[in-house]
Amino acid sequence: MNRILLMLSLLAIIICGGSINEAQASVIINQKNIGKYKIYENMEILEDKGGNLTIDDVSSTTLSNQFIENKEGIPSYGYKSSVYWMRFEIDNQLSTDKYILEFPYAPHDSITLYEQTKTNKHLAYYGGDLLPFSERDRKHRHVTFELTLPEKETRIYYVKIKSEGSLQLSVVLWDEETFSEKSIIEYLLFGIYYGSTLVMVVYNIFLYSSLRLRSYLWYVLLIFAVSMTQLTLNGFAYQFLWPDFPWWNNRSIVFSIALSNLAGALFVNKFLDVQQYAKIWSRILHMLTAFNIGILIVLMMSYSLALHLVTLSTILFIPVVLTTTILCWKRGNKAARYLFFAWFIFLLTGLISSLSDAGTLPLNTFTRYASLIGSLFEMILFSLALADRVKIIQREKENAERAALLLNEELEERVQKRTEELQISTEKLVSVERSRRHLLSNISHDLGTPMTSIQGYVKAMLDGVIEPCDQTYLKIIHEKTLYIDRLIEDLHDLSRLEERQASFSLNEVSVQKFIQFLYQFKADVTSKNIDFQFEHQVSLEPNEWVLLMDLNRIRQVMENLISNAIKYTKENGFIKIDVIEYEEFYRRQEHQEEIAVAIEKIGNIYRNQSLVIGVHDNGIGIDAESLPYIFDRFYRADAEQYDTYRNAGLGLAIAKEIIDYHNGMIWAESLESKGSSFYFTLPIYTGEQGENK
Repeated sequence: MNRILLMLSLLAIIICGGSINEAQASVIINQKNIGKYKIYENMEILEDKGGNLTIDDVSSTTLSNQFIENKEGIPSYGYKSSVYWMRFEIDNQLSTDKYILEFPYAPHDSITLYEQTKTNKHLAYYGGDLLPFSERDRKHRHVTFELTLPEKETRIYYVKIKSEGSLQLSVVLWDEETFSEKSIIEYLLFGIYYGSTLVMVVYNIFLYSSLRLRSYLWYVLLIFAVSMTQLTLNGFAYQFLWPDFPWWNNRSIVFSIALSNLAGALFVNKFLDVQQYAKIWSRILHMLTAFNIGILIVLMMSYSLALHLVTLSTILFIPVVLTTTILCWKRGNKAARYLFFAWFIFLLTGLISSLSDAGTLPLNTFTRYASLIGSLFEMILFSLALADRVKIIQREKENAERAALLLNEELEERVQKRTEELQISTEKLVSVERSRRHLLSNISHDLGTPMTSIQGYVKAMLDGVIEPCDQTYLKIIHEKTLYIDRLIEDLHDLSRLEERQASFSLNEVSVQKFIQFLYQFKADVTSKNIDFQFEHQVSLEPNEWVLLMDLNRIRQVMENLISNAIKYTKENGFIKIDVIEYEEFYRRQEHQEEIAVAIEKIGNIYRNQSLVIGVHDNGIGIDAESLPYIFDRFYRADAEQYDTYRNAGLGLAIAKEIIDYHNGMIWAESLESKGSSFYFTLPIYTGEQGENK
């Protein structure tokens, strides 16, 4: 009976064991699947929440039934503290016995492979980034183990994985030749990627040193941080940069991600000048920068806390950066359009990678390398943005150079114009100095000469040379005193006119009355045995045209011009007064063009509504050298002749001031030995404000 019970027990164990073996998934190596075998599709998983199970525990009959067959592709459990066990068996039906078992996720802390022997013992092989790289079974960026699988033999393997980071239970079996080919292609592609990032870093460092724009410095830091993230995630950093520092390698991923977020916030803030376009979001970016600096500090004390914080930072970083770039783009910053698409792709792919690491999204080739693909697009678009910035800077530089060139040309023109003005001013100063000398000479001459005559005659009377009551000499003395008195009066009058302090009484005078007024000067001319001529070409219809003038002041002008003409005209000569409309005068070809242009500039508001009054004589004329100065006070071309009051040189200067006051213009034309012509204009009064003073 006992023997029967024992046999039944053994049979139950055999049946149970057979059922377990049947439940175990098998990876069959045959001709249909040569080269690569996806172990994760044919394995079972056991979660060890306490992390206390050993290989003997999980391989015992007690826990064998607790393994769960994987049916969801690559298992991804995110950031869990549990230890996970995997069980799979490999059935080799080929003659090839050398294979490579790869765990294609470098950041796992600890991976232990247990191989079951024929004696039901287990051989352990160790890997993971907490193990110094030099102690790995194979020198590869991923944890890999060499397996020897005899032909026609099946072996059972257990894998224990523990990590503070993301748990991704991807396992692939390769034959040696296929694995070598795959590794060469991977290293080549990654070499191109990292070589490109290195070129970008060096190039932008040169740009920064040349342009001194801090945004390029933050971009270099961003490229460096993103590259370090990819180097660490893909295992290259541990293989080539710090193979003997597992403590740092375990924390380098969090460090590089936090540094990427920090550099990205600084780059966006500076490159887009967010302070100008979106001041509030600039402050948010500064806060995000400070938050990532805090993560770097926390990382030195707690990896787990820093890991959760950097995940939160990445999640916050996405909407902040995208919103900032959209606002800057919308408010006129054209460079933001490149950054928006670059950050959108990079942050989207980064989010996909983060969610796949966290176990929210399924793990596959795309989700595993999404951040790598996104960073590549990011660098391309950032390069376009920076190139656009360089183009803008070059355009601004060219515009500045063009503006500087135009400014130089303008300055040269100004200098030339100023030089000409200074030359003219110098000539004027010379002329003023000459006039001053003439003034002093003429005043002393015009006052001294009659005073000398008066003194001589008085002394002769006192000495008894001539009779004290001789009417002839008393008349001469009286004329000399009148001359001096008139000279002093004219000096005062000219001074008041020049300072606009002289009194004028402006009244409306019809053109008909004004013409009659001019004709009255006939007696002054004919009394000197000089022929008087008068001509006008103006309509004399009553109330048609009106002049606003001070008739007494205009009389003073005419007396000065007539007396000046009489002085230089010989007996039996002629003096002519004519009145003509402005348009008719302008059409006459015999007048100088520059005079007509001057009248046009000064009196354009009176065009077709001005009279031109001319006083002509056939006397000795005025030489060309003296003609520009005849209206200067005390200027006289013939300083030797001073026998009459009009020789003092004040008459024409006074006439000029009076005509200026009436908004007119006065000038002279003369040919030496052929006579002179003096002209002045008077505007027709229309009653418009500001037409007459």
